[in-house]
Amino acid sequence: MAIIRDIMPAFELFQPASTEDALGLLHRYGKEAWVMAGGLDSFDWLKDRIKRPGAVVDLSQVKELTGIRALEGGVEIGAMTTLTDVVRHPLIREKFSILSTGAEAAASPQIRNQGTIGGNISQDTRCWYYRGGWKCY
Repeated sequence: MAIIRDIMPAFELFQPASTEDALGLLHRYGKEAWVMAGGLDSFDWLKDRIKRPGAVVDLSQVKELTGIRALEGGVEIGAMTTLTDVVRHPLIREKFSILSTGAEAAASPQIRNQGTIGGNISQDTRCWYYRGGWKCY
């Protein structure tokens, strides 16, 4: 019998509207929770049944995690900000152009439109080189 790998296992889906609500859900579900940002990597993990969370906490509705704000001497980029937003933001392009250039070089336009800064930073890589502790660089 073939193993079906294109159907995700059952889980509870939560879409909190605030960081406070999101943190409450993460505290409540602990290790049973999976945090989802843009969802690009999450869907493969779930579909392949490598990860089987009891609850998925989708951060897409948490508006306070989105956006780019100027700070004194720097910039704050919210975790749910897409790579495309980083590429196009005038402040980033003018004062922090290396971020814009780097974000534009990442992946395809479709992935940049969906992929988030937080998701990329916290991505659980499936590359067996990294999992094995090998020095790949």
